[in-house]
Amino acid sequence: MNTYGVLTTQEELAAHNLDDYETFDEVGVYRCRLDCRSWYQNGRIYGLVCYFTDLDEEIGWQGFCFRHRVDGKEIYCPQDGSVDFERVEDGSLWEITIGKNKKGKCTLTSAKRLEAA
Repeated sequence: MNTYGVLTTQEELAAHNLDDYETFDEVGVYRCRLDCRSWYQNGRIYGLVCYFTDLDEEIGWQGFCFRHRVDGKEIYCPQDGSVDFERVEDGSLWEITIGKNKKGKCTLTSAKRLEAA
């Protein structure tokens, strides 16, 4: 685990049953709890996989935050650059918006932190 609680080792990943999380398949707005995060790399593409539980349906979802330069800093964020998910706390609550990317696939487009109930 790194400084911000992102899972980094195979043992940490295995302990969280990440295979139970599905990829978002519908455009919409979801109220979710951030369960954990892990790193993703494919060639020169770096990302952060965020694992959420839908607060209304109790479904596990996974969404990707890719590395973007925002205000001169490299951050891992939704498309709109609204939040750096590398530096948020696991267990925090979010309203996340899923839209379509250029290839027509569902993607994390924005996120807004919710107050705990």
